[in-house]
Amino acid sequence: MLLNRVFVGICLGSVCAVSVACGNTSSDSNPGLGASAGTAGIGDLDAGGSNAQGGSSAAGFTSAGSAGTAEIGGAGGSTESGAGTGGVGDGNGGAGTGGASGGVAGAAGPQLHSSKLDVLLVIDNSVSMADKQDVLEATLPLFVKRITNPLCVDGSRVPVATQPADISQPCATGTREFTANDIHLGVISTSLGAHGGTVCSTPSPGETVANLDDRGELLGKLRPGLTTWQASGFLAWDPNGVHGTSNAVELTANLSATIVAAGDHGCGYEAPLEAMYRFLIDPEPPATVTKVGSSTVRSSDLDSELLAERAAFLRPDSSVAVLVLSDENDCSIRDDGIGWFVGSTSHMPKATAACATSANDPCCRSCAQNESAPPPGCVALGVDSVCGGATAGSYVTWDNLNDSINLRCFHQKQRFGFDLLYPSKRYSSGLTELMVPNNAGTLVKNPLFFDANGAQTRSPSLITFSAMVGVPWQDLATTAAIGGAKLEYLDAAGLTAAGRWPIMLGDPKTLVDAQDPLMVESIAPRSGVQPLTGFALAPATSQDPTQNPINGHEQNIPDNADLQYACIFRLPIPRVCQAGDPACDCAATKEGDASGVTAANSPVCQPPAGGPAGMTQYYAKAYPGLRELDVVHDLGFRGVPASICPKTLNAADSEFGYSATFDALLRRVSLTLD
Repeated sequence: MLLNRVFVGICLGSVCAVSVACGNTSSDSNPGLGASAGTAGIGDLDAGGSNAQGGSSAAGFTSAGSAGTAEIGGAGGSTESGAGTGGVGDGNGGAGTGGASGGVAGAAGPQLHSSKLDVLLVIDNSVSMADKQDVLEATLPLFVKRITNPLCVDGSRVPVATQPADISQPCATGTREFTANDIHLGVISTSLGAHGGTVCSTPSPGETVANLDDRGELLGKLRPGLTTWQASGFLAWDPNGVHGTSNAVELTANLSATIVAAGDHGCGYEAPLEAMYRFLIDPEPPATVTKVGSSTVRSSDLDSELLAERAAFLRPDSSVAVLVLSDENDCSIRDDGIGWFVGSTSHMPKATAACATSANDPCCRSCAQNESAPPPGCVALGVDSVCGGATAGSYVTWDNLNDSINLRCFHQKQRFGFDLLYPSKRYSSGLTELMVPNNAGTLVKNPLFFDANGAQTRSPSLITFSAMVGVPWQDLATTAAIGGAKLEYLDAAGLTAAGRWPIMLGDPKTLVDAQDPLMVESIAPRSGVQPLTGFALAPATSQDPTQNPINGHEQNIPDNADLQYACIFRLPIPRVCQAGDPACDCAATKEGDASGVTAANSPVCQPPAGGPAGMTQYYAKAYPGLRELDVVHDLGFRGVPASICPKTLNAADSEFGYSATFDALLRRVSLTLD
């Protein structure tokens, strides 16, 4: 979740010291990113490969893509790549069109099948995720039962009326939806540390437990006291007891314990996409990521522990399913260039005036950019209406009110003039393309599809990616479910046919907002009508947390340190917040000042019957998970989107918790298994 909303900034010139929930109070040295930065700082932004203008960058994105060389195609011009290589190619093996934009992820070829299944759960372990982890833990028995005792289905893959009690019993009618007698279950967190910055580099003062950098490694190895299969760091199932445990109750208990061990003391800059990439795909996962001079640098030493875990967990020919659980938009910070600046305690630079109109405008760039001449048709930074007026050797920066540490990953290009997050295309490409870049930017064989001997052993058709994130379940559900029937999520074809992607996602690549106003990231209160239900967004003055049945109502954010919610859900047991508790959304300050809670008027802090916001949390919340959904969208039929806001937490209900998510996930996975 977002970092602690209460922070104190002390600024001298362009150097600030900020105390945050998972940072410390030390000050970064002045990054020197203005006119004096030269080529080592932001410079022309090419050194870090973060500027779409590219040029002679070592990691630029605008050179023409090379022809697709993959047997099963690839995404046109979309992979992160070295200078002059651009994308791997389009889905037909044609030439890529340029690194940053690209198209839909590579063609998968015919659907192949496997008798093995490797499931990777990526769990957001940041502050205030405990309530969502509780729902996941409570629903896990349904998931484990489904994979250890697959349903009996008829010829149309509809479950039959009578189901066997366990895997040892045959189907009375129909056949098993799939056979998977060899299943691996691994869990990683979303915490990847400071990326060379300060925030999430060391625990906050008084913090006794902090898991700020789990490096993408399996929690079964990282957290003490967990039971895993042969001390491997992951769990394994085999009804014959050869390749894993044959005890489903034991499997459920150990998986639940691992979920609990993820905790909620991780880094507030959640990176579920990069954590997944690091564990499954990265050809050269770094042992460390640090700031060297003015750049974030991935160490040449590789993470040998992660590589060993990957080799043991990921069978060369298995079906692979990834399930992300996160209540916030992905914040996968770049591990190169000035990625460290996101977690810096120095104020971020402002962006040129053009950025306020369109971040895609070629005149949109950072006030800190060091340029010998402006782009054609653009005014020089020194006379730009926003950037002009800075003293020699400096640049215009945001103040405390408009540069919250919490929102450093929000609308970066629009606000700061550069984007220091990896493009989401990196992840859809990594899950589908046979070639990916190594640390030098050279395209190499993707470890997800090739074994240690360089032979292709897995088809991209065996990949499933599911993101359970902040999105109204109504945006994903069948029309019948929206009308009151049992919750069932549409599959990829159904979502496309029903026109749901523009509703919940818009077009992130061209910065077109979602049609559902609840899926628009915003500090300011939003307005409009949810297009599938007709529910109008309720104002921030409301004291009824049910006025809009999806997100309650908008909230006030006087400190500009939070975003509006995509959805909320009622907690089974209200939580009385202790003063200063960053994991409780309705907590007063350590000094007992609750004025911030009152001023925010958040629906999660109001009793279900209505009334003013207080220091008891009645609801959990989630923010729009747009980057994760963008990856799901790019994967087409291999993608399974779901809402982290459950429809009901009534355990007696057939749609309890995340059961609809698991059903949608396994309906897709079943197509990849024998």
